[in-house]
Amino acid sequence: MAGISNGRGTGPDTPDAGAGAVDHGAAPGTDDAQTPGGAADSAGFAWEGRTFDHHDTAFADDDGLADPAVVAAVTALPDGGSQRAIVDALRTARLLIPLVAEAGDVGHTDTGSLVDKTQELSIVTVAGPDGRSVMPAFTSVEAMRAWDADARPVPVESRRVAMAAASEETQLVVLDPTSPTEFVLRRPAVWALGQDVPWTPCFEDPEVGQAFADSVVGESAVARVELAPGDPLGRFAGAELTVGLALHPGLDQAQVQALVGRLQQRWTADAVISERVDSMRVALRPA
Repeated sequence: MAGISNGRGTGPDTPDAGAGAVDHGAAPGTDDAQTPGGAADSAGFAWEGRTFDHHDTAFADDDGLADPAVVAAVTALPDGGSQRAIVDALRTARLLIPLVAEAGDVGHTDTGSLVDKTQELSIVTVAGPDGRSVMPAFTSVEAMRAWDADARPVPVESRRVAMAAASEETQLVVLDPTSPTEFVLRRPAVWALGQDVPWTPCFEDPEVGQAFADSVVGESAVARVELAPGDPLGRFAGAELTVGLALHPGLDQAQVQALVGRLQQRWTADAVISERVDSMRVALRPA
């Protein structure tokens, strides 16, 4: 994904678990572990034989591997798979949230050396290509370690990940950034996952299609509106939706700009479009 790496900015300190946030984990340097999948964790302890039971008994037998259904749904996209299938697979999946140590109170030793007296674990957010904050989440320990070997994995139900993102006013969640299974969950999908309600990609949603069709009623220059995915593989390669406007000939540049401006105002005011479309680009073409 363009622009998504571990050049991170951390969000607020890990929120209280009772507020719908993810489980904290322990402070750096303790053996609060984690899961098999690599030689050692970020504190230098061997992974072998350890699980997530220190975090949550629901994940006591977690082996740190990716959910096969999620991986299958993501890898099917280039061959015509559905983005909706990915969200549906995530509904019952465990994800891993990376926590990173941030310096707390700073003090000095007897010799005058500067030291961190405390450290806090923080939820990570990164900047997306469009400037919005993105919360990374991972399907496996291997994928997280490839992104940042120092991050601590905390197992969380996918729904809680979406709820945590919403609570931090983060509209986007990226699965496995920089890995082959990378996939961006955009605002409508994050909301649907957190609320545990059905989700249909906007470019497949008949109600979204009808809203766009209604928006051009009375515009004689528009022959038709064509909706298509703007980012078919879900890797932040573009806007979520491409709105194709097939135009009859005869408009000059100023008239085209005025037409697009009118339509954009209608789209912004339409509740269905504003709620179900994360982002869009307009493509003009002859009828």
